[in-house]
Amino acid sequence: MQGLNADEVLRLLRSLIPGELATGRGQRGDPPEAQDLCADSRLDAEPIRADSLDRLNLASALNRFFRLHETGVEDRLLAVRRIGDMAELIADASQHTSGLTFSTSGSTGTPQPHHHSWAALTQEAEALANALGSHPRVIAWLPVHHLYGFVFGVALPRALGSTVIESHAAPTALFREPAPDDLIATVPARWRYLFDSNHRFPGGTGISSTAALETACRNGLLQAGLDALLEVYGATEAGGIGLRWAPSEDYRLLPHWHGDATATSSALNPDGAAVTVAPLDRLQWRDERVFRPTGRIDDIIQIGGVNVSPGHVARRLESHEAVAACAVRSHGEGSRRRLKAFIVPARSDADPETLRQTLENWIWEHLPAVERPTDLRIGTELPRNAMGKLQ
Repeated sequence: MQGLNADEVLRLLRSLIPGELATGRGQRGDPPEAQDLCADSRLDAEPIRADSLDRLNLASALNRFFRLHETGVEDRLLAVRRIGDMAELIADASQHTSGLTFSTSGSTGTPQPHHHSWAALTQEAEALANALGSHPRVIAWLPVHHLYGFVFGVALPRALGSTVIESHAAPTALFREPAPDDLIATVPARWRYLFDSNHRFPGGTGISSTAALETACRNGLLQAGLDALLEVYGATEAGGIGLRWAPSEDYRLLPHWHGDATATSSALNPDGAAVTVAPLDRLQWRDERVFRPTGRIDDIIQIGGVNVSPGHVARRLESHEAVAACAVRSHGEGSRRRLKAFIVPARSDADPETLRQTLENWIWEHLPAVERPTDLRIGTELPRNAMGKLQ
């Protein structure tokens, strides 16, 4: 893979534009839906209707993601209004760039950019294609502007020679037009939705990432007709690192990765670039190629496929003038995991129900869905165990 074609860029723009507009606009209006965007859609017309600041922010985001600064054409994005023309411009430029820049998702601060070369993306896609075998159609039910979404929804279909069903059309394909040789790519929360919906599969293979699937959910999907389900372990910083076909199995490194006794992993890309990562999970190594994650090193947890720091959320809540102290923990397991918060009011005479309503409104307006505590408890002091540690 060296660069993208216009159709691939258009799929990426349908995923990127709504998210970037939502970030830039905040509470100012709803962004367009991906299914409403096509090659003839214009930035200055419905459903996008981007003003000059929207267009400037969007051009900056696209320049970063597609690395257009390497080509000298980044200024031309500001003059383009039609989405199809934008896709053609970016596709042509991508033939001369080094790769793409993906950003970490989560609640630990400013998203960090990570460059992935075309050679590295191709290497991973080809390794996955070898593991998965032939599939004429890939149902990519995940955002393709994130790393896993791009690999599963753009690079892998190219390596397989498959057609692609985009995320906005995935439910229709799954529920009304399933095929026994589909490759279904999505995240644990959506696998859980299919399991809870008692969805039946005519066959096909699944691929999942961002977090481990619950064993009961995974087994239920296989009992519902799915032939096999591959889990990918990795990170935005490094891409896919290991694979496993069953929760009872350990992960096995992809062919281009190597582990060592210091718990670091390294890969050599076809372009000669070396990548070394120290995973944020504790890894138990069976040998130099087989490992099992045993928990995070930091306080990060996965909610809806997104990395979330309970400590960061607690600090956000403590920034509210009505909150003196806050402790945030998770409740629920797997794809049903959410946050709960214990609040100590700044005023001892505060009415608990009034404060709860005030904070729920503030949380809804200021925190993304994955960071919103679904259970607020209010008391005079934070709960601690016998050792004095927060519970």
